[in-house]
Amino acid sequence: MFADAFKQQIEREYGNRGKKGLEIAEEGRVKHYKDFYVVVGEADEYIVEEAVCTCKDFLFNASRNTTKCSHMIAVEIAKQKGLVDFVNAWYQDVRPLP
Repeated sequence: MFADAFKQQIEREYGNRGKKGLEIAEEGRVKHYKDFYVVVGEADEYIVEEAVCTCKDFLFNASRNTTKCSHMIAVEIAKQKGLVDFVNAWYQDVRPLP
């Protein structure tokens, strides 16, 4: 779906996290609720808001060295490429917050 040059740029900048972020965006797993962006992950759904994600990678690794996790990268890509699925509901009403 994405041009090879775009994929290479993302992978060069973010490595494996970028590759995974591309896959997430391509698969349409980025949702925008009224209150949050949510990425449907392999094991759970992750809330992405500004420069924070609720995934373990961000909480344990990325937050220490200001690297973005794959979910944050996926949100950026999906927003840029128009691949965000808008859900006309409040996420907190659909699913309890972690």
